[in-house]
Amino acid sequence: MTAALPLLLRSHPHLTAASAESLDFQARVGHPTGPDPAPCVLVLTRAADREVDDLSLWLAARGTALVRLDSDRCVGTDVQWDPLTGLLARDGRTFRPRVCWLRYFDVDALRSGHPAPDATLHVRDQWQAFVTALTAHEGVRTLNPAARPGTPDRLTQLAAARAAGLRVPATLVTTRLDVAARALPGTGDLLVKSLGRHCVEPRPGRLLGVYPQRIPRTALDGTQHTGAPVLVQEYVAADRELRIHAVGGTLIGYAVTRPTPESLWTRPESITVRRCDIPADVAEAVRELLDRFRLDLGAVDLLDTPTGPVFLEVNPEFDWRWAEHGAGDSDTTNAVRALIAAAVPAHRGENR
Repeated sequence: MTAALPLLLRSHPHLTAASAESLDFQARVGHPTGPDPAPCVLVLTRAADREVDDLSLWLAARGTALVRLDSDRCVGTDVQWDPLTGLLARDGRTFRPRVCWLRYFDVDALRSGHPAPDATLHVRDQWQAFVTALTAHEGVRTLNPAARPGTPDRLTQLAAARAAGLRVPATLVTTRLDVAARALPGTGDLLVKSLGRHCVEPRPGRLLGVYPQRIPRTALDGTQHTGAPVLVQEYVAADRELRIHAVGGTLIGYAVTRPTPESLWTRPESITVRRCDIPADVAEAVRELLDRFRLDLGAVDLLDTPTGPVFLEVNPEFDWRWAEHGAGDSDTTNAVRALIAAAVPAHRGENR
C-alpha cells in the first residue's frame, strides 16, 4: 500500500529551478593579484546566490579575493587545504582565508556524476565533512559560528524568543492535525509549517517549496494524519511583517506586506517593502537573540499585529537584496561590506 503524500506536499508546492551557472565576477574573470598566499573571503554557498555575486564584484574592486565553493559546482574542483596552516589552494593559487561564511552550501544540490546511489552518498558525505572542517578552523573568523543548516532549529528559536520577551504563537509539534486542533487554545484557524527547511531538493537544481498552510479547524473531521512531524501554530492575523536585518550590531528595519507566506517566491511583484523604525524593546529582544545564537548577521521576522510584534523565525543565511530593492535603499549591503572589510585588508591589484 502506498503511503499518502505528507500534508505540506499535497497542495501543489511551488517548483523552482536553481541554475548551477556561476555569475560570480571573480569566478568568471579571475581573482585580483596579490601576495602569495593571498588573504581571501571564503564563502560556502551555491551558484544562485546573488548576494555573494554582488559581494564578489565589490571585493574585486578593492583588491580582495573571494574564494567560493558552490555545492552545485564543487564536484571536479581542484582544491587542497592544509588544516595545520589553514592555507587553501584553489585552481593553482594559494589563499589564506580570513573570513569564512557558510550560506547555502547543501549537498542535496551536489551533482556527483555517478549513477550509483552509494557513490553519490559517499561524495556528498565527503564534501559535507570538508565544509564542516573549514567552518570550524580556529585560524579563520567564521561568521555565525554556531549556525548550521537547521541550527538553531525552529523550536529552539521560539523558546529563545519567548525568553527574550517576545510573544510567540501557541505551538505544537504533531503528526495529527486533529490532536493539534484540540490542544491549541482558541477556535481560530491553524497554521501548519515545516519543522525543517522551507524546500526540498529531490534532484539537484530542482527545488520544491514547502510553504505554511492555513487550515480552518472546522475543516478537520476525524483523524487527520500529516505524514511527517509538522509545526502547528495558532493563526495570528497581521497586516504586515516586520523584517529586521542584523549585521555586525546594526539593525535595519523593513515593513513587508505580502498576500501569502510564499509570495516572495511565487509572486514577488505582489510584495511591498518600505523602511521602518524598530521599537526599542523589540531591538533589545532581537539583540538578545543574536547574542544567544552567536549570530554576526541574519534576518529576524515578526508579525506586526495591533497588540504588538509576534516572533516568527531567525534566518542566519538570509537574502537581503529583495528587501533593499523594494525599499530603495542599500543599507544592508553597506553593512555587510563594512563587516567583511573590517576583517580583510584591501589590496589594489589586477584581476588575473
